[in-house]
Amino acid sequence: MSAKKLYVIGNSHMDPIWLWRLREGRSTWLNTCRSVVRIMKKYPFLKFCRSSSSCYEWIEACDPALFEEIRLLIGAGRWEPVGGWVEQSDTIITPGEVLFRQAEFGRRYFREKFGCDIRIGYSVDSFGQNAGLPKILNATGFDRYVFMRPMAEEKTMPYLFRWRGDGGSEVVTLRVRQAYCTMPGWKEKTQLFDWIDRLIAEGDEHQTFFFGVGDHGGGIYERQLEWLLEAAETRDIEFSTLAHYFDTIEKTELPVYEGELTHHSPGCYSAVSMVKRQFAAVERSLFKAEKLVLESPGPDAEADTAKLDDAWNQFLFNYFHDVYPGTAVRKSFEGEVRDLAGYAQWTATSILEKRLERYAAQSKSDFLTEGGILLWNPLPVPVRAVFGFDTFADPNCNGKRFDTLRDENGNTVPLQWIRSAAAFGPNNAWGRAAAVVDLPPSGLRVFAYGYGGRQPDAVGFERQKAAFRRISFPVVADVGDTWGHGLARLGETEGEAEFLGFEEIDNGPAVSCLRARYRWKQSAFKLDLFAYAGVPELFARWSAEWREKDDTVKFNWKTGIASGSIVSGQAATVLVRTPDECEQPFIDFAAAVDENGRSSGIFAEALHGYDSFGSAELRLTLLRPVCYAEHRPFPPHGDEGYADLGEVEQEFWIADGRPAAELPAAARGRLWGAEHMEITAAADGAAFRRPVWTVEPPEVIALCQNCREFRLWNASQEEKPFRLLCDGAELASGALAPEEVRSIALK
Repeated sequence: MSAKKLYVIGNSHMDPIWLWRLREGRSTWLNTCRSVVRIMKKYPFLKFCRSSSSCYEWIEACDPALFEEIRLLIGAGRWEPVGGWVEQSDTIITPGEVLFRQAEFGRRYFREKFGCDIRIGYSVDSFGQNAGLPKILNATGFDRYVFMRPMAEEKTMPYLFRWRGDGGSEVVTLRVRQAYCTMPGWKEKTQLFDWIDRLIAEGDEHQTFFFGVGDHGGGIYERQLEWLLEAAETRDIEFSTLAHYFDTIEKTELPVYEGELTHHSPGCYSAVSMVKRQFAAVERSLFKAEKLVLESPGPDAEADTAKLDDAWNQFLFNYFHDVYPGTAVRKSFEGEVRDLAGYAQWTATSILEKRLERYAAQSKSDFLTEGGILLWNPLPVPVRAVFGFDTFADPNCNGKRFDTLRDENGNTVPLQWIRSAAAFGPNNAWGRAAAVVDLPPSGLRVFAYGYGGRQPDAVGFERQKAAFRRISFPVVADVGDTWGHGLARLGETEGEAEFLGFEEIDNGPAVSCLRARYRWKQSAFKLDLFAYAGVPELFARWSAEWREKDDTVKFNWKTGIASGSIVSGQAATVLVRTPDECEQPFIDFAAAVDENGRSSGIFAEALHGYDSFGSAELRLTLLRPVCYAEHRPFPPHGDEGYADLGEVEQEFWIADGRPAAELPAAARGRLWGAEHMEITAAADGAAFRRPVWTVEPPEVIALCQNCREFRLWNASQEEKPFRLLCDGAELASGALAPEEVRSIALK
């Protein structure tokens, strides 16, 4: 028998949503923790760890006596809060700022309720680890991390190591060996003994044994605990906290590992695309609402901040690793997941629209004669904004449509009417107003509707026609389950959709839209490419009536780059990959880059998967019509149905020819978008003052802008001097290391 020591980590993994609904998950939180507290009273040597502030909040609300018992066990060093996040989030396709918020709200709760700062990150069931995670963990107070996936058969790497991210960030990291729980079905102690002996034989000098029943909770089975005590009579076994274990191994020499930790479940990057689209919209609404509270505090700033904090706290639950990756049952997505996202969206948009209306009431608008529009740039850098919304083209029945936007100084911008959501409207003068407007940092501009003289030439369709020559739609015979277990890529290409023809939809001085139609088997789809005046990127809207189960659709973009690398956004970092034909995750952008730094690729806020057969072709995954919660090798019965069948729509931008160094900032500028509000003349606005926040240079991206802090990310590979300004006055300055993230507190 080996002399290696085994540290028993008592735990019970509890998925609040997976193959069950949230009601069952919340009951599991309570029932499991009651059971664990009861058994810990009987066995005073037993220790237990539990993550996720959402679980503790629910216990506090429902069973104060149980919560107090847990609090006392924490004080005694026997119950160990770990993780420090609101929930055990997805850690592969979740945006960096969302992970910062997980830590902000989770750690705040643990400090307030238990007086402890959590050092141990804990994501034992997530489906891969993003390359930006070490930096985010370090920046939010974590220097230790526990995960399990990718598994040994998926990636060769140590089980104990120092995981190093960009900028020198580093966390002491434990990859759980075998499993994060014991098996509830074990009826013989020999099964437990075999498990323990395998861990001792294969493990490190100081090896963990995660003991306790998981997934749907259950806690610690007393019969298994008695077997474990018997095993301890002849083996070196210690009941331990994770903190004690890390204290021990930190004294040893550990190897260093760098980069992302994939592949485990590449199907999750694209499964249940509806959830990913919805969450992207909510994130941006919350960020923008916070920025408006920062800009215009007012008497209700504290109340609005509290509302937004609550919305964030509830919404962060939805990034749980079986929700955002799309691996739960259908009813959970159509129920509580939808409701939590809707609550956060309603809260954010109500605050956002209220504060924009206040701007409208105070801004100089006496030059408006027939109404107009207020535009607001939420970013602290200048943007060339595009917008479109359905409204009256001739509200006063003058017999002609507005064709110009004019600011208070007489400067004009072409206003174009394009196809609206409905083919009819009031007064037979209804349409979608579209324009391209330059907005300064944190800029607010008011325009009057009007009638102009000579209009610029129409944008035309040449750019779209050139782009369509580089576009095809391969269809993959998707052999994977919902997760894509065991896959490097989603399947082999079985053919390409048939091109049916073009249709010219709109063409004017602001924008043109060219539509292409396609067919695959019994399914049809169309791709609308929009070219905006003065905007180098093309906006793509893909709309399908999809009927083919297990046929995954790819958007194939011929980059024109014969040899090069693939650069992609990650969680507050940029990753360079060698093309390898595997399905890969990305956040916000992915592009081929040649040896001169020229890029060609896509910007997308709600699409997260691509593959590449060399750098000349970049294939974006548009949808995966797979069974909800299908888990190989178990054959699905099909009662839950398929995700992404029927009417599906995706949106993204095609970005061609930009220097690779510009990709993070350019993607943010295109994906965030300006906000609009229709207005009529109100006050003259002469005394209206609002703070204007500016960040320099453009390579420094503001991940967060609220009344508590600015979070800045140097998205470049070089050190960048930066300045944070308010109304031209410098609030902070210095130098950011390559890819550094820094939070600047606002007083």
